[in-house]
Amino acid sequence: MDKIKQNIDISIADLNAIARIGYWQLDTSSDTYLLDDISCEITQLPNGTTLSTKEKPPFCPTGNKWAVIQETLAKAIEQKSSFNHEVELFLSDGNSIWVLLIGKGNYDEGGNCVNVSGMVQDITIRKNSEIELFKKNEILNYTENKASLGHWKWDLKSNVITCSRNISRIIGSPDGEKITIEILTEGIHPGDKKQVQDHLKNSVESKTFTPLLHRYILEDGTERIIQVLGEPLFNKAEELTGFMCSSQDITAKKRFEDELFEKNKLFLTAQQKAHFGYWLWNLTTDLFSCSENMADALGFERNVEFTMSDLLKDIPQENQKDILDTLNKTIETKSFVEFTHPIYMHGELRHIKVTGEVYTDLEGNILTILGISQDITDQKNFENELISKNQLLGFAEQITKIGNWQWDLNTNKIKWSTNLYRIFEREDNLPIVFDIYYSYIHPEDRERVSAIIDTILESKDFERVIHRILLENGKIKTVELLAMAIRDQYGNAIEMLGTLQDVSEQRAEEMKFKGLLESAPNATLILDEGNIIQMINKQAERLFKYTPEELVGSNIDLLIPSRFDEKRAPLREAFYANPTVKTYDMGAGLHMLNKDGKEIPVQVTLGPLQIEGGLLLSVVIRDITEEKLHQENIIKAKEDLETLTQELTTQNHQLADFTQITSHNLRAPVSNLNSLLDIYKMMDNEEDQKELFKKFEIVIAHLTLTLNTLIEALTAKNHTSLERSEVSFGATLTKTKEIFTAEISNSKAIIKSNFAKVDSIRYHKIYLESIFQNLIGNALKYKSRERVPELEISSKIDNGKTILSFKDNGLGIDLEKHGHKIFGLNKVFHNHPEAKGIGLFMTKTQIEAMGGKITVSSKVDEGTTFNIHFI
Repeated sequence: MDKIKQNIDISIADLNAIARIGYWQLDTSSDTYLLDDISCEITQLPNGTTLSTKEKPPFCPTGNKWAVIQETLAKAIEQKSSFNHEVELFLSDGNSIWVLLIGKGNYDEGGNCVNVSGMVQDITIRKNSEIELFKKNEILNYTENKASLGHWKWDLKSNVITCSRNISRIIGSPDGEKITIEILTEGIHPGDKKQVQDHLKNSVESKTFTPLLHRYILEDGTERIIQVLGEPLFNKAEELTGFMCSSQDITAKKRFEDELFEKNKLFLTAQQKAHFGYWLWNLTTDLFSCSENMADALGFERNVEFTMSDLLKDIPQENQKDILDTLNKTIETKSFVEFTHPIYMHGELRHIKVTGEVYTDLEGNILTILGISQDITDQKNFENELISKNQLLGFAEQITKIGNWQWDLNTNKIKWSTNLYRIFEREDNLPIVFDIYYSYIHPEDRERVSAIIDTILESKDFERVIHRILLENGKIKTVELLAMAIRDQYGNAIEMLGTLQDVSEQRAEEMKFKGLLESAPNATLILDEGNIIQMINKQAERLFKYTPEELVGSNIDLLIPSRFDEKRAPLREAFYANPTVKTYDMGAGLHMLNKDGKEIPVQVTLGPLQIEGGLLLSVVIRDITEEKLHQENIIKAKEDLETLTQELTTQNHQLADFTQITSHNLRAPVSNLNSLLDIYKMMDNEEDQKELFKKFEIVIAHLTLTLNTLIEALTAKNHTSLERSEVSFGATLTKTKEIFTAEISNSKAIIKSNFAKVDSIRYHKIYLESIFQNLIGNALKYKSRERVPELEISSKIDNGKTILSFKDNGLGIDLEKHGHKIFGLNKVFHNHPEAKGIGLFMTKTQIEAMGGKITVSSKVDEGTTFNIHFI
């Protein structure tokens, strides 16, 4: 038995050596490690080596790694558990290995760790395989990410998809999580989803997977184009089990293809528009091929090679030798020599410019010559025309006393046209630099001209300046300089060019005209046809408070309020259609604006000024502020007179009405009193006389009431300026309801109000209370016996005016029968013991005294609505 055990131990030792598994033990009392021979071999330490926990061993050159091992072991001892730890060790021969450390503590009866036994295994091969696999996976993920590519596997049995990291990232699922086909296709563009679903269904049915293109919408809303390639997967029984697919974002590729297609189209269009084509001469075959555009121009069949003779056949005979000589020179020098030649194309003589490139092999032998032939006939004609026009320009400059110049800011050299030399009375073609030009500027103008040139160089692109020049013979001329800056891509001025015109004669005429303009008694503006102010006089400066520098060059719109724009346009058109001196009327009165924004009433006279350059417009402006003030005073006096006349007329009408009402309403009681008096005189019986006195009292009471009512009406009509205060509709209604408490309670009347839109008004308080009492009292008095009385009182705003409405459901009034007298004195329309015909009369009188009016609408047995229109 011992023999067998010994053999087993020997076998285990051999297996451990083969598997590179060693054993070690930690003595916790001495903090030392004992290593067996295999452990020493693995760590490249001498056999019998012991290690201290307090000193780092040779295979752990950094203390951190050894500390981590000790910490892991100490934690396992504390928790009385085994430990398993992988660590990279650095050997003395410069190589590194990965080992697996496994250990478990041995404890005494008191639970104290006596020692730790463990093993160490060399796992370098496995670890390197894992690291290599990890790196390959990372490279694959990186490659997929860079190539916008991902792969996925579809298991048909479980309907589960296994995705690569890049696919998981795109669809927003955790890396390594298995998903369904529905989740994978969730982000597909709605317009493509059915197509994809049908394709997957057909793939399963046909057991094949054809390439698929579809759109996919990312989480940020971006739309991408995806290409899917796939292969079916089968089991041993040749049954379809799923698909292995790759999805690639080909958006950029698709765009590139689209752009390339568009660029090819543009290139073809450019060839047509620029009239050029290219050709390739293969010197090995001595044959030519050319672009489609050139084949069409020469009348050749597209994509068919041709010979030199074919190429020369439409070129005039006298030019063919020059072309051949030039091509031979290109072959000799191996550098393309440009040339031009005439050719007949479709019966018309054209001029062709030929450029190209020579291509050689590594030994310098010419392989091909690429040429570009461009039709420059239009350019040739343009050059000829330009030469002709330059000659004409020279004549024009001489006649108009204009010259042109160019100033190279880098070299400080200036080029003058021939006529510019004439203006400066300087010999032609003498070198010019800026200092020479500057020396001619009049000393008093030099600082101003320098400042303007500096401004152009710094910020402006164009400027105009008039200055004087002092010639060598002492003559002084006035010139107008127009300058424009040419800038590079960084905005730096690199060149200036412009014109210079001798305007001495025009300046003299202008000064003469300026003198006449200043002598004008009214403000005057001179405008061009674009309404731009060219000149103003002192009177215009005083009227508008602008300086000439502020106004000259500005549009006259600056001085005219925009409300006159529509009226001005037709007047302006009419003037230019028939340019004569005319004073224009704007109807409501034209006003103009000064610098302070104040409007000035003006009268404007327009006149034409014909000059050599065209038509100018003279605008003479007269301030009519005082005239306008006098006119307004006259108009106000007229309006006041008309108002007074209207008031007197109204009062006369009211007096006539009052006289008629008085005579009508007093006649009956006075006549009644006279009759009673005659009866009294004939009576002898005292009892009869007492009875008659009672009738006297009744008649006198009626007469008194009538007189008081007429006096109140007359008083209301004569109160042209009644005191007004802010009065609340709601408060007035509340007070009125308190007055009619008994009537409202007995009749169970319902009174509704809505003053949400307007609740107060500036009015005579007593009048408003009287109006409420009369109209609410009437609604209660003339209620229908068939229904509970209801009264709705509301207010609103209509066209800025306040309207107060009283609507009841009472007996109503027959307006066809009584409408003309409804507001008359003592007019009643219902048999009611308390009806006197005074309330509506007083209400109307009071409302009209305040400047308002009252209207009524009514239907018998339905109700009545009174609307009061306040001012």
